[in-house]
Order: sequence, then structure tokens, then C-alpha cells
Amino acid sequence: MSGQVFIDGQPLAAGVPGFIRVVPEGTRPATGQIDPQTGKFTLTTFENGDGCVPGTHKVAIILNAMVGQESVSLIDEKYADPETSGLTVTIDKPTDSLRIDITGPLKRVQAVPISDDPNKF
Repeated sequence: MSGQVFIDGQPLAAGVPGFIRVVPEGTRPATGQIDPQTGKFTLTTFENGDGCVPGTHKVAIILNAMVGQESVSLIDEKYADPETSGLTVTIDKPTDSLRIDITGPLKRVQAVPISDDPNKF
């Protein structure tokens, strides 16, 4: 079971991987990594790529980047919590065309060195 995340109607291509969590009531959440170039994902509950149980479920999207030593959300932080995201998905059968739409803006951050010393990593 797979799909794609869109931001303002365009594929979520943030340049960093994100994560999706689909949260059914009473059972284990399905999770997946969001491709950093295409916004595509595959859901896993117990075994790689096994999908999610049928039903209507809340969804969370997490998309963070490291800026120095700090993790910064590149999308509205409400999307990181299934209770505040406002996102749901209805699954009635296996599909490869789940579509999750969020609104922007997509934050652009500039990577900064952790140290001013170029000899330190």
C-alpha cells in the first residue's frame, strides 16, 4: 500500500526524507518514509510494505531538517501530530494511489556549519 504526499498541489519534494504515520484505533500504526524527491511512500505495519488495516484513520506527517544542532520542521508543526493534523485517509482495499494533501509553505532552511573550525566534522 503506497501513495504520495502533496503540498499546495505539488509533490512534496523537500530534499530531505520525511515520515508518514497512519494511526488506526486499537491497533498498531502504519508508517513509511517519504521519498525526498517525489513525496512517495509505502506503508508498513508489521512487515515491510504490508500496508495498513482498512478503515478511516488519522495521519501525521513529519518533515524535519537539521540546522546546526537543531531539528527544524519544514512544514507546519500541526502535521506532526495525528490529533492536530486534520489529515485522514480512508482505506477500504489495498491501493498504490493514496493521496495526502497538505498546505504550505514549505520552509527552506540553509545548512549552517556546527563549528566555525573547517577541520572539525
